[in-house]
Amino acid sequence: MTDVNQGAANDVADAAPYRARIVYQPALDGVRAIAVTMVLLFHGGVSWMNGGYFGVSVFFTLSGFLITSLLCSEFSSTQRVSPGAFYVRRAKRLLPASVVCLSAVSIMASANAWTAANHVRRDLLGSLGQVANWVRLLAGESYVDAQSASAGFQSPLDHYWSLAIEEQFYWIWPLAFWGLARWARRRGVSLTSVVCVCTAVFAACAPVIAAVWGSDAAYWATPARAGEILLGALVAVLLSEGRVRATRWMAPLGLALVLAFGFALPAASGPAYSGGFPVLALASALLLLGLQCEGFVRSLLSWRPFVSLGRISYGVYLYHLPVFVFMTSQRTGLNGWVLLAARCAVTLAIAIVSYQVFEQPIRRATWAGMRTAATAATATVAVALLAAAVPAAAGSYWGVSAATRSVAAIPVDAPSTPLVVQRTTTDTQVPSADSNPAGSTVPALPKLSRPVRILVVGDSIAEATGHGLVAWAAANPTIAQVSLAVSPGCGFVRGGTVVTDGKVPFKKDCDELLDQALPKDLAELHPDVVVMLVWARDQAPRRWSKSEGELTPHDDAFLMRLTHDYEAIADEIVTTSDARVVWIRPPKGDSWWLNLDSPFSDESAHEIVEGVMHRVAEANPRRVEVLDLRTWMESDGIALDHAARPDGLHFTIEAATDVATRWLGPQLVLAATRFSE
Repeated sequence: MTDVNQGAANDVADAAPYRARIVYQPALDGVRAIAVTMVLLFHGGVSWMNGGYFGVSVFFTLSGFLITSLLCSEFSSTQRVSPGAFYVRRAKRLLPASVVCLSAVSIMASANAWTAANHVRRDLLGSLGQVANWVRLLAGESYVDAQSASAGFQSPLDHYWSLAIEEQFYWIWPLAFWGLARWARRRGVSLTSVVCVCTAVFAACAPVIAAVWGSDAAYWATPARAGEILLGALVAVLLSEGRVRATRWMAPLGLALVLAFGFALPAASGPAYSGGFPVLALASALLLLGLQCEGFVRSLLSWRPFVSLGRISYGVYLYHLPVFVFMTSQRTGLNGWVLLAARCAVTLAIAIVSYQVFEQPIRRATWAGMRTAATAATATVAVALLAAAVPAAAGSYWGVSAATRSVAAIPVDAPSTPLVVQRTTTDTQVPSADSNPAGSTVPALPKLSRPVRILVVGDSIAEATGHGLVAWAAANPTIAQVSLAVSPGCGFVRGGTVVTDGKVPFKKDCDELLDQALPKDLAELHPDVVVMLVWARDQAPRRWSKSEGELTPHDDAFLMRLTHDYEAIADEIVTTSDARVVWIRPPKGDSWWLNLDSPFSDESAHEIVEGVMHRVAEANPRRVEVLDLRTWMESDGIALDHAARPDGLHFTIEAATDVATRWLGPQLVLAATRFSE
């Protein structure tokens, strides 16, 4: 994260004649070390640091404190603030490492290094323009979804949203502070009271934004996070005007709370997504106040290893995610703590080199403001040109080529000729759905009158799995044809609102798929088998009415709707087509990814949904059945194979093709032949 010190003393040195107005506090570098370590552990997927993202909030509050301390010093000395000098200092401090990082990511993207990350070019331009948080928010992306890959297949620039918020604050705050300070002086009121009101207003904005615009806006929108930065500013003003007296107990209590939040906050819910961070940031403010007194915590955080890490913390934060995303288990052959240690070691090495070679020499350079501005503009244009050369997103990492999809697809207006099993005297009887033991050898497929037509319907898990079926069908055109009718976050429970969706249009897109695209596909493609696959969407807490409140599969009203909707869609398919409905029992989410408790990892809810699935099949055994992909994967040994499902959920195209070839594809062909008889 942004770093305003070596400590603040270096920043002050850049801004002569205000040298030596702020005393360097080594313990503040120690705070940075704690904060960046929390973030590293969180992005490294350490299960007991689910709230490690609180380290970003600590950085916010610390930055507000240090920046405002400098502004207070300048204003008390000259009764003015020089925004131009401030911006020059910030540019010299922040741009060098950021330009290096973005340039490296651009070059690696052009070399296809980020094969699993979508929208790298968009993220590069958003990061360069210091609006990465707004780009992601306006694109309808969820922070929960962005972190769901733990460190497996994120964008290398997912963390730039927080840098963007701080940079936006840096553009506005010097002018705002100057105006507020002058206004307070003219009216004879304390600057503390003015900044306190501003802080309270923005702190109150956070839960309002969460309630009106959703949890993702509460996490990513600048006004929702400004309260945390302003809280640090308030601490600086309080100390500058002598309106607070720090005591020793503040530092240990503040540090304990910061660490407790890192351990205890849930990753996918809680205060972070409801606008509660300005309140939690009081822990950081308490720590900063306490460090103004001598004590054990101040001595501890002034320990040289902490100070050394704190000094390079900006580079560590900046470079760590590209390193983590690039150094996958597949590339390194490492896993667990060994992989995390290797990632951290590489990150530290890069950060040290960056600090010594780029950051410090440029920061100490005695360039005039115009030269700094010209250099910054040139560097920005250069990175923008590199970013523009990055190929546009090619889709999710599990996609297949358009040519493969074309070869495998069921032709539109396919004739509704029946599928006939052309037996010989040596043919064995087609096995029933019950004779499908996991891990057993799939029986030889009978000779068919035409390829089996398979339509896959469901969410992104269905898409990733379906692309494997597409690749298998393209390699076996006489056996099967496969088309997909899928949409991310699409399940078969209808109506209501899933609160965690925020502004992401999962429900709207799913309604269009099930109400418009699916009936059209049934009429035009005449599928033999309709594969129904959804991972956890149909067990997500959902609200149908205010009187009922939010319901889960454990509630009778939810279960009633779940049963009705599953029966309805199965009935629609079998009554409007000759297809057999095949529900897929999805594999369990890999614990490497799901290192937290959430509605999506609730096994009892999964069992309820799967029970309804089986009951629907039992009610119409000749037209509906269930295939147990989960048990087969567990018996085959690929259920927890990180290389097969890098994000813990979605197959790579290679793994999906392997699953389709060795088991799923033949099972669907057999399902079609069971009905054809």
